[in-house]
Amino acid sequence: GVEKRTAPTDNGRALGRFVAIRPIFTYLYLPPTIRSTMQNDAAKAGTSTPAAFSPQPSNNSVFYVAVVGGGIAGSCVASVLSQKAAPEIEPWTKKVRRRAGGSGDIAVRVDLFDQGRSGVGGRSSHRVRKGDEGRSMRWDHGCQFFRADTDKLQAVVSDWIRHGIVEEWTGNFTSDGGASSSNDFFGFPFMPPFYVGSDGMQNISRRILEICSEVNNDCQLEEEQRCKSSENSLNVYTGTRVSNVKQDSYTKKWHLYGTSGEAAYHDTPERIARSQDGELKLGRNSILDQGYDAVVFTDVSSSFGKWHRASAGIPEEFAARVRERVGSRVPLFTAMIAFDEALAVSFDAISFQEDDVLWFASKSNSKPGISKNDDSKECWTLVSTPEYAMKKILETPMQDPNGEFIPQSEEYLTTVPGPELEAAFRNVVRNNTCGGLRLSTVPGEFSIPKTVYLDAQRWGSALPSGVRSKEESKTRKVISGVSYDSGRTPLAPTKLQSPEEDNFISDKNLMLFQVGDMMSRYTPGFEGSVISAIDGAEHLLDTFSEF
Repeated sequence: GVEKRTAPTDNGRALGRFVAIRPIFTYLYLPPTIRSTMQNDAAKAGTSTPAAFSPQPSNNSVFYVAVVGGGIAGSCVASVLSQKAAPEIEPWTKKVRRRAGGSGDIAVRVDLFDQGRSGVGGRSSHRVRKGDEGRSMRWDHGCQFFRADTDKLQAVVSDWIRHGIVEEWTGNFTSDGGASSSNDFFGFPFMPPFYVGSDGMQNISRRILEICSEVNNDCQLEEEQRCKSSENSLNVYTGTRVSNVKQDSYTKKWHLYGTSGEAAYHDTPERIARSQDGELKLGRNSILDQGYDAVVFTDVSSSFGKWHRASAGIPEEFAARVRERVGSRVPLFTAMIAFDEALAVSFDAISFQEDDVLWFASKSNSKPGISKNDDSKECWTLVSTPEYAMKKILETPMQDPNGEFIPQSEEYLTTVPGPELEAAFRNVVRNNTCGGLRLSTVPGEFSIPKTVYLDAQRWGSALPSGVRSKEESKTRKVISGVSYDSGRTPLAPTKLQSPEEDNFISDKNLMLFQVGDMMSRYTPGFEGSVISAIDGAEHLLDTFSEF
């Protein structure tokens, strides 16, 4: 796997956890026919706005890109960009882009920054805990699975399966509804197949970065010396939060600033985050004062006010475009439960169309990779309805009256949403029926095992709303200046909803780019995020080729 290490310090402070990566595989996980179509679309999209200047590669042969966010979108962007610099990639996987005037092939080096406490993964997070007896407990506590309905993602998934990144999830699936509707959970269980990461959803982002890379084990170099000597196509900084970006008025290069360690995490108390926050230079090129030729953002909260922990000080002219595209977001809560014994139920996962609190529940032990661990306790992830999450955010907003960020606390999560989601699930199981279906594997009443672990997670931006911002919506509410919408729209199959718009936002004058599911013109979800990332990365490469 990828080795993580704490980087040397700058002015006595940690620069974050650093991973140096170099491509070694001879493939790019998208077949040439699909890639060609996407590249042509991206090239057409990029011709409408002329660049005010032509950024020159930092060392006359290489363009440097900073990617902010290591979820599925950031991982795909970094992988597409970094592999362009690998000379061993077979010709059919590499569209040779030459600079204007035929002055050389395009080469790209990428620094990726992620502020997640447990590393890359973003909303496709995975949690591992040890019980009192040493038995493991595991949950996908963000994205539960993903779809691959489009030709583009089907091509990608075929390669991911071939290389052991994902597997199809099969099992005993059910629902309290008789047919698919706008209330179901991404077409579950009526519209298979459903895919999950091999050994957890977070493993998808990790493996995307690992499979096309090798770890540079030279840990003895001082930071500046290592940066100067580094020829790695991809450097990953984990536990690192970008809080500001500044553009050099002369060179037009971008420099990143922020913090690392405990102060970087989304759930760190505000007093700690503020005490350690500062103007620490982040990344190889900022440290060497070379700057980055372009910056790609993947979390839309980067463009929101300073109150948000992910705010990155993006220029308002670009941030305003991102906020307009986002429109409204859908909040969710998830709860992670472990029982001391197996539940006597006949299903591995269930979607709820009629419940006020629960939208989905799945048994971790039924998923590929996780199911192979016979020593683990029975663990379940419960996903709330958007309506329930909206109600809770109204009761306990993400900002206080003074506009200060309120991080989710363990005390709140384990006393309010966690127990309420658990109670709703126990009620379903105890009643032994759901939508006319018998749930138990034993006749009559049965006892429910004791809960030995309970925690919860707030996802304030779980997914983009399917209700367009320009449309009237009775379920939309603005809370602390952020628009939320609990209204439900069909989430399966994944379709292109706005063919007249790009799947990303770009500014060729500023060389800033935003990708991800909230920029995508596809049905909300994982699939739209991947397509947005690949389209955006290809567009950036085409932009570089114009200079």
